Amino acid sequence: MSREKNASRGTVKAVIYLLIVVVLAGMVVYLTQSLRRERQPEITGTFIDSKLEAAGELTSAKMIYNGLIHYSDGTIPILTQKAFNMTYRAEVRAGVDLSQAKTEVTDTEVIVTLPAVEILDISIDDDSIQYYDEKAALLNWERKEDALDAIASAKEDVEQQTQEMEDLETMAREQAKTLLTGMLSETIGDKTLVVKFEE
Repeated sequence: MSREKNASRGTVKAVIYLLIVVVLAGMVVYLTQSLRRERQPEITGTFIDSKLEAAGELTSAKMIYNGLIHYSDGTIPILTQKAFNMTYRAEVRAGVDLSQAKTEVTDTEVIVTLPAVEILDISIDDDSIQYYDEKAALLNWERKEDALDAIASAKEDVEQQTQEMEDLETMAREQAKTLLTGMLSETIGDKTLVVKFEE
């Protein structure tokens, strides 16, 4: 009889230990899940805006432009009038200023409205500049000033040409959407990201 009591006590103890282990494991899982939930920030427009603002300017398209300009200065031939043609290569960066983005969060979507694509930077490669058909002037020979004026003219030329290029703007828009999706996909959870552009 005492053996049966000892066996039943051993079984009861084993069940009690098993219940204690299950309860403790359940508490650990519950606490871990609740801590994870607390660490994840709430998805709000302000939260997304702060992430975009921290990123600053987003270059989403680059283009290499080869140009030719004619430069002339002065009015009296030979005495003050000088001229030359210049070829150059420029790098144009187009994109958006993410600090100007506006965000709206709904139950199912995160809608990011970006400012219009703009030219962020134009850099002329000094090593690529070549001069042709130079006409010198006796009283107007300052070459360094001419080079600076020619580079400024080259930048104006590139700006004018790129404003007429719809392909660069289209490419910059599509790339900006792709980059934003990569940037925000983990942040927005299961919501759908919608990217729009101001006109």
